[in-house]
Amino acid sequence: MKRGHIYTFVFMVVITAVLVFALALAYEAFKPAISTNKQLQEQRAVLYALGLDDSLTDDEVRDRYQEAVQPGEVNGISEAYGHPVLAHVVEGEALAYAIPFEGSGLWGSLRGYLGITADLTETRGLVFTYQNETPGLGGRVDETWFKEQFRGLPVSEGTELAYGSHPDYKIDAVTGATQTSSAVMRTVNKALKEIVFPGEVK
Repeated sequence: MKRGHIYTFVFMVVITAVLVFALALAYEAFKPAISTNKQLQEQRAVLYALGLDDSLTDDEVRDRYQEAVQPGEVNGISEAYGHPVLAHVVEGEALAYAIPFEGSGLWGSLRGYLGITADLTETRGLVFTYQNETPGLGGRVDETWFKEQFRGLPVSEGTELAYGSHPDYKIDAVTGATQTSSAVMRTVNKALKEIVFPGEVK
C-alpha cells in the first residue's frame, strides 16, 4: 500500500528532529573536551611563539604555560584583537612577549602570535592560531620551515621585515603563494608598527 505525502512529510520531520536532538546531545557531551582542546591549542601556540615549545606533551604544555606565561604589556598595550599580550616571565622578569596579530589573507583571516624579546630587538617566533589559505599552497605558511624563518630576526623602530636576502637575515616566501606570503608579511609588520613600535614605519 502506497504511503501518502503527509506520511512522508511527518516521517522526515520526525527523523530530522531526532537527528538534531542527537547532535545537540553529542555537542553538549563533548563541549568540555572541545573547550579543553581549544585552550591547549592556544597555550601551545603561545609557547611556540615564545620559543618554549620543543615537542612538549600535552601535560608538559599545560605545566610550562602555567609556570612561565603571564599577562604582559608592551608600550601600554595589554590586549590586541580581543587577545591579551602575554609574557614569558622568569623570577618576576619578562624575557619575551607574545603579541597577538590579525590580518587578511587571500581567502580569510590570519590570526596568531608574534614572539619578541623583552628589549624589543629580536623576534622569538611566529605562529598561526587560525588561517584558511589554500592547502598545499598558501596553507604552507603554517608549515614549520616557514614559521621557523621568523625566529631571531633583528627588529627596530622605523624598519620593517621583507622577503629575500638582507644583511642580517633571509626570509623565503612560499612558492606559488605570492598573495598569502605578502599578507603574512603585511600582518607581521602591522603588529610591529602598531604594538611593538607605535609610530611611523618607513
